[in-house]
Amino acid sequence: MTATTWRPLAAVLVCGAIAGWTAQGWRKDASIATLQRTAAIQTSIDTNALAQATARVLTLERAAGAALAQRADHLTQEQTHAKTERDRFSLDVRSGAVRLSIPVTSGQCAATADTAAAAGHRHETRAELDPATAAALDAIAGDGDDATRQLNACIEAYNLVRDTYRVQTE
Repeated sequence: MTATTWRPLAAVLVCGAIAGWTAQGWRKDASIATLQRTAAIQTSIDTNALAQATARVLTLERAAGAALAQRADHLTQEQTHAKTERDRFSLDVRSGAVRLSIPVTSGQCAATADTAAAAGHRHETRAELDPATAAALDAIAGDGDDATRQLNACIEAYNLVRDTYRVQTE
């Protein structure tokens, strides 16, 4: 091959390579643009889904917060009412308007009381508590009642949050 025949062939090959390279670049650019559009659309969809999920959770949080606040108010009202009732009872015990007694047994009387109770004639010996002891027992019972109310409020709050967020427990 001579240089005169080789040059046109080399020129054609170089032009073909440049044309191929350019066409490949256009195809690559078109593929990249399609991928970018698809990614942008998916990002938009994901952003919208995240915003909707966040709004749903915030709505649930507000509802749960309002329900918990309402339950706390209800507990406060229950405790205030119970304290008022306990105070009234304590005043009645101290004033003598209410007297507390407990059943007692004493030696032979216990056997007699048991036989009488078995025969259907219930007569038991009772001992009256002094007002200070009655008030102390009432305070202990009141503390237990308060603790029970608080624990029930905790259980209700737990159930409310579990049901609100649909949390599955085992």
